[in-house]
Amino acid sequence: MFMKPYDGGGWKGVTRIKDEAALKKAYDESGTMVMHLQKAVDPYDRFVRTIGFGPQTRQVLYDPDAPLHDRYTMKKEAEFLSAEDKQVLDDTTLTINAFFGWDFNSCEALRGANDKIWYPIDFANPCPDSQVTSLHYHFPWLVKAYLKWAIFTAATKRPMRKAFDWEPFYAIAKKDLPYKDKLKEYGALSRKILQAEEFEEFCSKHLKHLDEVAWEFFSTDQAKDAIRQKVTALFPAHEIEPFTELFFRRVQQWRADQK
Repeated sequence: MFMKPYDGGGWKGVTRIKDEAALKKAYDESGTMVMHLQKAVDPYDRFVRTIGFGPQTRQVLYDPDAPLHDRYTMKKEAEFLSAEDKQVLDDTTLTINAFFGWDFNSCEALRGANDKIWYPIDFANPCPDSQVTSLHYHFPWLVKAYLKWAIFTAATKRPMRKAFDWEPFYAIAKKDLPYKDKLKEYGALSRKILQAEEFEEFCSKHLKHLDEVAWEFFSTDQAKDAIRQKVTALFPAHEIEPFTELFFRRVQQWRADQK
């Protein structure tokens, strides 16, 4: 199992608990933080973060043992996800977002190595890590997703939901269906709530040029300077230039793959 702060916080205070002695030690060292215990998925063979922005999703293979700047790997979805697995993660993330009324969220899930079932382990994160120093290769996607959803919601005057109607979700839950079939229905309902069809039609009609604009922008000195400013804010002076170059190269790899 794991001990972690109840409110999360960038891996702060996360400890793997192997026995009673480790539990007591981790608890004593937690100070004033309110902690909870979480059952481990052990062994697992995939750790994936699904970023959900409106009806848009992106899966990233995550390596928790790597240094912070390498945890979001640059592997393509097809290299670590089947179409079926992607559908499960999409439906799971969008269901969480639609149910709680979130436009933006990151859902972490582990796939059990033996049963191949996806277990969401950290899925209530409506303000996830969005920094270029973490996302690097995936950062342009996030910028485009943010722009598309913001423009769509503003142009269509999409109202913010202040009260939630959960009955349609509960109606699905009451059905005598296997969970995988319920999840598909949850996903379809969530896409309806998030106006997926209207969003795609809007983007196709009004924002077709955005991909090319973003592709060009992320090659510019302005984009590189924005990366440098973020690195300067977070890294020691002697690491500013090498990490600026590293993250900019990864963004250029995104451009090469998109072209």
